[in-house]
Amino acid sequence: MKLITTYVRTERGAQLMRALHDAGISGVSAYIVHGMSGETSTFLYSKRPFEPNRLPESLKLEVICDDESVEKIVQLIAREAKTGTPGDGILAIQAVEHVHRIRDL
Repeated sequence: MKLITTYVRTERGAQLMRALHDAGISGVSAYIVHGMSGETSTFLYSKRPFEPNRLPESLKLEVICDDESVEKIVQLIAREAKTGTPGDGILAIQAVEHVHRIRDL
């Protein structure tokens, strides 16, 4: 099992979620997050006091899937989220040792 975590532009979120749904990918969690990335302008932080509400907004998606689905999901996310300009986002894949349904414990 793997955990795929990705941060993408919020404006790409609707079409990305639709594409995941159409591809039969379930169990997707989505969050609106704020943070600093490599593309974040230093002007935001160098000329005035730090204010969390001025951090850029992104969409964070998490998907737990079997090992065989990883490449399909990664390619789908890349296809739907990519604009070709800086700030398209990042994607990380982590191993998941155990998954339990709470109702089964």
